[in-house]
Amino acid sequence: MGSLQTLAFLAGLGTADPSAAELPVDLSGVDAVVVTGGGVSVAATTDAGRPLLATLDEAEDCAVTLRVEGRVLTVDVREQSSVWPRDCRPALSLNLRPGADLSLRPAAVSATLNGRFGAVAVEAQAAELSLAGQARTLDLSAKALQATLRADDPGQAIRIEAKAADLDLGFRRGTPVSYVVDARVSVVDSAIPASAGTPPLVSIKGEFVRARIGYAD
Repeated sequence: MGSLQTLAFLAGLGTADPSAAELPVDLSGVDAVVVTGGGVSVAATTDAGRPLLATLDEAEDCAVTLRVEGRVLTVDVREQSSVWPRDCRPALSLNLRPGADLSLRPAAVSATLNGRFGAVAVEAQAAELSLAGQARTLDLSAKALQATLRADDPGQAIRIEAKAADLDLGFRRGTPVSYVVDARVSVVDSAIPASAGTPPLVSIKGEFVRARIGYAD
């Protein structure tokens, strides 16, 4: 069994798990991050020139648990129990090893990813994603989705499914891109001729889809 660290923050009560290590969390041994719970903002990089750490801000009205088990960091965000409604939307910052996997499964997420990642998966009610760099695979699923991609390398597969999606997908000039859009109502503006591919590199499915597919430059 791998090493286990748990950090529990109840900021509104001013208490924390006394046995836990303090933020920032060392990510030098972490290959994957899983985020669950309520709304959260995530900024992730793979910058070799910076320390491999996780930091958390704006968590005063939240109960947030960070757990490192083996090579996986799990972050769970919950609104702190209170008679009065609170605005719980913490900001999680991650600097990860290149090739690390990200699984974002909160109710709502705003994520900015800059670097070279492994498998990136987003599953939420509402999601806003910006990715610059590369993901080996990219899976996006949400009722409402806004996504911007600037891909140095398109990776192996991009799969998108949303009830309503607003997409801006940019690839390096000269990259062969095969894509398919399956939607009840769609507006697709593509500057890239679709190349043959089975399965296609980019698969988009939804009720209402607006997509721009072009070159990042």
